[in-house]
Amino acid sequence: MSFRKSLFFVAFACSALSATLAQELFPMYYPCRAETGKWGYVDQNNYWTVRPMYDAVLYETNGGMYPVSANGKWGFVGVSGQPLTECIYDAAVCEIDYAKNNYSVYYAALRRKGKWAFIDIRGTFVTEFKYDEVLILNGKYIIRMREGKKMRSGYLSNDGKEVWND
Repeated sequence: MSFRKSLFFVAFACSALSATLAQELFPMYYPCRAETGKWGYVDQNNYWTVRPMYDAVLYETNGGMYPVSANGKWGFVGVSGQPLTECIYDAAVCEIDYAKNNYSVYYAALRRKGKWAFIDIRGTFVTEFKYDEVLILNGKYIIRMREGKKMRSGYLSNDGKEVWND
């Protein structure tokens, strides 16, 4: 085997190993609807990991936080199906950074009364409900907040601090 092929094989094996380790730490579950009409999540072997007891679920999960809806309201459950938040919010948003295979997503967002706030992987609020818009994209937490006639834009850092562009 040539050096170039050997190097490719080692790099591929390490990449596959890190993706496997990440999936063990933060398994990927898939939305599934039961015969009862309720939704939950199943693992890659089609075993229920989050029991089907919700009116709706989202495919977008971030390695440990799964958006669920009951009675028209949203919240999050954790890997074992335990509630991280109650289903009392108007919307729930999260995203995982699949491109890097490192599952280093820190936060998800919830909306209440037109304002957004962020929670961490334990379901603890790291911000107040104060953002007018949020966008979670490739591990970045874009925030926008109106102050008078001005719309401020920035992002939430991985340690939960606001960084404004103005």
